[in-house]
Amino acid sequence: MLDGVYEVSRLCQAEESPAEPPRTRVEMEGFLLHVPASDLREYWVAEDGGAIVGFGQLAGARKSPAPRVEVLVHPDARRRGHGLALLESVLRAARERGARELIGVHATEAGSHFAARAGAADSQREVRSLLRLPVEASAAPVEGYALESWVGAAPERLLDSFARAREAINDAPFPSDAELEEWDGARVRALETALERRNRDIRVTVALADRDEVVAFTELRVSRPGSTVANTEDTAVVAAHRRRGLGRWVKVESLRRLQADRPDVELVTTVNAEENEAILRLNRSLGFAPVSIQTSCVLQLQG
Repeated sequence: MLDGVYEVSRLCQAEESPAEPPRTRVEMEGFLLHVPASDLREYWVAEDGGAIVGFGQLAGARKSPAPRVEVLVHPDARRRGHGLALLESVLRAARERGARELIGVHATEAGSHFAARAGAADSQREVRSLLRLPVEASAAPVEGYALESWVGAAPERLLDSFARAREAINDAPFPSDAELEEWDGARVRALETALERRNRDIRVTVALADRDEVVAFTELRVSRPGSTVANTEDTAVVAAHRRRGLGRWVKVESLRRLQADRPDVELVTTVNAEENEAILRLNRSLGFAPVSIQTSCVLQLQG
């Protein structure tokens, strides 16, 4: 079954972002099977003649009123009702869990038409960018702060502070007002455990206002040797410490360490809201180049 799901996923990704290498079969399997204990994840498949032609997913924090939905259909099996059937299954599960709305993403004409037919309203546009390594980038140290980096589990002394700092991402543009991130030490540890089971490294660089107060961070995730692509997760600076150069400082240090530790990694991905000019400007200065546009859409749930 996973082979069929991977083929559908691979073909759809190639349509959405042809310049980006597809996620490997091993990476997809790890993502589907090893879910953080703090998260919700449900899956469905569509079959035609015994072959898997579609895949549906409901994902997000367990108590989120706005979980994420993904519906993928093999290019050769579209306009036969598979997508709508998968979406109906996702909708039933979301309503049973008390969700108020679903958030999806489309990046192709076919995806846009499907979202509109389902009744979803387009929200924000997101820019997907790639950075080709190695790069030469520099950042001036910021007086009064220190950097610390780790691979894997966060140091116990920084766990709670790191979790609080992660909520600074809530100041960034989101497709929905209901989609806010809530973090605590338990959620950080649950994510770390899931990523370890997926054989992926979490690479974090933080800025400290004192020995134990995290005020800025950036996170990369990369599979252990075998994959040549690293993915940027959240990068954020706590509000009281912005406009001092901390965002650039942590990102440059993170990339420097990645290049030193993993010379086999060739590309770094990132996704940012089109209206978030500050982070887009920073990423362009580091060498990130846009490769595709994704449009988030929101489907309100009635009854």
